[in-house]
Amino acid sequence: MRRALTALIVVVAAGLSAPVWAISQARVIGKVVDAEGQPVAGAVVTITSDDIPDYTKQETTDADGEFRILLLDATRTYLFSVAADGFLPREQVVKAPVGDMNHEVTFELVNQATAAAAEQQALKERPGYRELDAAYAAVKAGDPATAIQQLEAAVAAKPDLLPAWEALAELEFEAEAYDKAARHADTCLELDDESIPCLAVAANAARERGDSEAAAAYMARYRDVNPDDPATLYNDAVEFLNALDDEGARPLLEKCLAVDPDFPKCLYEYGLLLLRAGDMEAAKEQFEHYLKVAPDGEDAATVRETVKYL
Repeated sequence: MRRALTALIVVVAAGLSAPVWAISQARVIGKVVDAEGQPVAGAVVTITSDDIPDYTKQETTDADGEFRILLLDATRTYLFSVAADGFLPREQVVKAPVGDMNHEVTFELVNQATAAAAEQQALKERPGYRELDAAYAAVKAGDPATAIQQLEAAVAAKPDLLPAWEALAELEFEAEAYDKAARHADTCLELDDESIPCLAVAANAARERGDSEAAAAYMARYRDVNPDDPATLYNDAVEFLNALDDEGARPLLEKCLAVDPDFPKCLYEYGLLLLRAGDMEAAKEQFEHYLKVAPDGEDAATVRETVKYL
């Protein structure tokens, strides 16, 4: 009789243990949506917990942007990390009430393009960037004088604003203010010694000022930073062409056109080179392509006349 009673107690105790364990659980019903509240299907949800070493679970949202997960120990706090193509990742701490089998949580994701646009707009409102944006608008409107004024205001507000120095150097060079262009380019290169626009301005401004040594030095730096620049390849080819060395110029012109098939100067000189080599058909092809990409180019009239005889 005593043995049967003991067995009964064990059975009762075992029967009670399951409900005690079960009531520590909770179920999270999650939904992933975009900023407009539309469901995001295929989002990957990774669940971890600092309270439980090595614990990781992963779920994927269905067509309605939903997922469900049973938390065996709802006394713990969990981190839900949500990732989906085209959206910024999102992390959210979730503490579901123990025993709640319908704990609903919504995770709102921000579109990457929308976030980038908002960040760009916020940047434009900052000192320096606001004036830089106004300068770009002035350039687009064909008003370089106003653009220069805005760029000067931009670098006054933010002296390390590299794009403003680059644009300022280029605009001053285009205005034939070579001394100013050179100074701005040097300031720019102090901020970034590999700035391609400022190395180009520095080299060209030095050449215009008659400082061939400085021009060569800047040009060497420019080539190191931008070895495949079509304009550089063209200029190097011209040195061979001026020395009547077509074979030296050929690989440079071919590389120029491989980098930029529409570079007019290389099209023109390569066409002439082919013409001198007796390859009329290939020369005609280069000249016809030139007329497509640069119908009003400085060599267009010569090219048209040449094509007539090919």
